[in-house]
Amino acid sequence: MKKYSAICLVIALCVTMLAGCGTSYSAEESTVFVQKHGKIVSTDVEDFDENTYDKDGLEKYVNETIDKYTSENGKNTVKLKELSVKDNSAVLTLEYKDAKAYSGFNGEELFTGTIAEALAAGYRFDTEFASVKDGKAGEAVDSSEFLDDDLKVVIVKANLDVNVKGKICYLSTQNTSLKDKSTVSIREGQNLLSKAEESEAGTQETEAAEAVTEVTETEESGSVDDDEMLTGTEEETSVTFDFPEEEENEDTSDEFSNVYTYIIYK
Repeated sequence: MKKYSAICLVIALCVTMLAGCGTSYSAEESTVFVQKHGKIVSTDVEDFDENTYDKDGLEKYVNETIDKYTSENGKNTVKLKELSVKDNSAVLTLEYKDAKAYSGFNGEELFTGTIAEALAAGYRFDTEFASVKDGKAGEAVDSSEFLDDDLKVVIVKANLDVNVKGKICYLSTQNTSLKDKSTVSIREGQNLLSKAEESEAGTQETEAAEAVTEVTETEESGSVDDDEMLTGTEEETSVTFDFPEEEENEDTSDEFSNVYTYIIYK
């Protein structure tokens, strides 16, 4: 009886482990998942007016588009994995045979392979890079530091998120930020190395604002002389908040990236 119970327990554990091995492609923003052996999965998240359109019509259009592409480029080069519509948002998950199929179907340039293969394909790593450790940007580095290493690379020219099956070691800085150790966000106007500077600037701005508040409170209490009040006024007028520039950055965040993003990982 004990032997039978032990066998059942082992089977149950195996089933649980297998169920946990599935890969989730859920995403809040459009994301490309670079898998092992060259396979690509994309999850596109787009606005969808449920009062104007319907899921069946969208699914029909997607299937017709896939059928047209696969008839010209080979069976199973693109597959529909999932399509859902909820809360005026459509989420479409597609599987591609390789990066070439992704590029051909979406009209967005995408390369995956080793650094040596990328160099052989004509890609030039002539941009600014930063080292990455545990999902955080390090210092600026030259591409010569890793071009001879046995590492993999994703090269993309698009405005989206990219998740790699591995750990990012280096990343081009223009238009990029890190979400975690395996995911990059590509948005126009971002810069990987500017995050620390922005954080420092924000701290200085907060300290300046606190200084103004302290001077104002002191003035109200009537415990300062004319010279101190004059100094307080000068400090107050020196504090500026550059809101227009922030709004400009927000406006450009929806534009497509016009540069190559290089994601070096292992």
